[in-house]
Amino acid sequence: MHYKATIDTPEVRFDDAMGVLEIKGRSLPEDAWSFYKPVIEWARGIDLNGARKLRVELFLEYFNSSSSRYLLELLATLETKARDRVNVVWFSENDDELMIEKGEEFSGLLSLPFEFRTV
Repeated sequence: MHYKATIDTPEVRFDDAMGVLEIKGRSLPEDAWSFYKPVIEWARGIDLNGARKLRVELFLEYFNSSSSRYLLELLATLETKARDRVNVVWFSENDDELMIEKGEEFSGLLSLPFEFRTV
């Protein structure tokens, strides 16, 4: 799965060999459900049985409230599938307090392990 970034949507890329889902950029789609629906459906169908692990890397410069809803739904879907085999890495700029706070908020709403990295 790979969706290129646009002015209003982030890049979404899944590297099956590495077990990494990366979402990077700005998320301001006019219709957030249409953008995130295929990603959420992919998450519902991913096989995380056995020793397979998934790392979700989020590096978002900004996202609107409708994107927030579907990003949370995506992570909650992965949480229900295999909580012990999914971890989230939340990247943000050193001085981007809003994105750091958003990551902490997401972390508090989910039982997935979160790692916070600043760049």
